Amino acid sequence: MSSIRIARRFCGPPDSGNGGYSSGTLASLLPGACECTLRKPIPLERDLQTDVSDRSARLLNGAELIIEAMQTEIAIAQHAAAPLEQAQRASSSSPAFVNHPFPTCFTCGPERKPGDGLRIFPGRIPETDGNGAVFAAAWVPDASLTNGGMVVRPEFVWAAMDCPTGFAAGFPWKGILVTGRLAVEQVAPVYPARPYVVMSWSIGSEGRKHHAGAALYDSDGEMCAKARATWIKLE
Repeated sequence: MSSIRIARRFCGPPDSGNGGYSSGTLASLLPGACECTLRKPIPLERDLQTDVSDRSARLLNGAELIIEAMQTEIAIAQHAAAPLEQAQRASSSSPAFVNHPFPTCFTCGPERKPGDGLRIFPGRIPETDGNGAVFAAAWVPDASLTNGGMVVRPEFVWAAMDCPTGFAAGFPWKGILVTGRLAVEQVAPVYPARPYVVMSWSIGSEGRKHHAGAALYDSDGEMCAKARATWIKLE
């Protein structure tokens, strides 16, 4: 077994790890697309053990299972990328700026400074197909998210795909929701200091479970990553 430590910088709620970043860190131990199921809140600043097999990986806090990752395939209907200017306008009116329950979240917390958090703020864009609300956010990855300044590390792409699915699922106006399951497939490199657009949309709900999809696009409208997620309503 090896270990993973989630630094406090990479929190979601103040006292637990960001679901996307933590899941992506575990999923990076496996090739290809993965789906992570979050079983428990993710401890911060603690050495967590990893148990890796051919097609799955587990993150453990002693005997307690925290996250389970499994190889998967992601087949979701996709929305075309919004123009960058439209995504920027949507971000400026994001629900993230109103009564955010986790304002220091690494991905979408408005209290995080540029270069510290990702500052991805999804906002609703005008509907074009009649199939429900679609969200968009602009994102320019910071150079600190790279290995050697070249490409953004996969765990940060996972973090970028996490919270946008939450806003599409109903966070925060439907109550406090947390990531229950997240699947991500990265299909192209993501580079620092370049503009990207994250699109997200609802794909239904079942009781306390709210499902959403997402995609990350470069400035030419080419998809770099896609995701599906299940968010669990706590209250």
